[in-house]
Amino acid sequence: MSKIYLFRHAQASIGKANYDVLSPKGESQAAELGKFLCKEKLIFDKVYVGNLQRQKHTQEIVAKKYKDIGLNMPLPTILEGLNEHQATDAMKIEMPKMIEDKYLKSLKEKLMKNPEKKHSYMMLGFKYFLHKWVNNEIIIEGIIPWSEFRKNSINAIKQITKDIKKGEQIAVFSSGGTISSIIGDVLKLNNELVVADLNFSVRNTSYSTLLYSNNETNLLTFNELPHLKDDMITYV
Repeated sequence: MSKIYLFRHAQASIGKANYDVLSPKGESQAAELGKFLCKEKLIFDKVYVGNLQRQKHTQEIVAKKYKDIGLNMPLPTILEGLNEHQATDAMKIEMPKMIEDKYLKSLKEKLMKNPEKKHSYMMLGFKYFLHKWVNNEIIIEGIIPWSEFRKNSINAIKQITKDIKKGEQIAVFSSGGTISSIIGDVLKLNNELVVADLNFSVRNTSYSTLLYSNNETNLLTFNELPHLKDDMITYV
């Protein structure tokens, strides 16, 4: 039996021009993850990572913690199928065209009255947009649609399991949406909105684990975060 660890990247730079960069807190989260894994002496036989900067940087910080104490972490294999979905990119393009949307207008009015709740209203707006995008109500040229993203992420985990040998431990550094897609497939969820909404529960640098044996993949744990506490715990 083999075990696959699905690590979500550390906190990215929400609200900045380039989201795909770890925040200072994100770098600290990744370091804490690395220290925890080293303390547990968790040795991986193979490492896979997506092609996004926040995913790769998280893995690099963890790998440095291994190197610092003389433990080995294999060089990662890059799999673009582990990249996050492109709902955020789609939203940047489409949101300016949705200024007359009643729900979004109501959120804007609430925000003006309660600016201290900006993050909450932003997340509600994103969830509203995400559902429309997942349901193919919004299709944007040049943006990978949800259905194709799902195929890419599922193919990525199939490629990983294809190369697994009995008893190996595998590390996968990816994103919340990708991890949700993979777990949704493992659990055979057929409601795409439920799969998409799993993303809102996956915490930065948390890990979920899969067991792989006899060509079958099963979920063992979801969203574990033993290495972080209090205000170090984030979701974006």
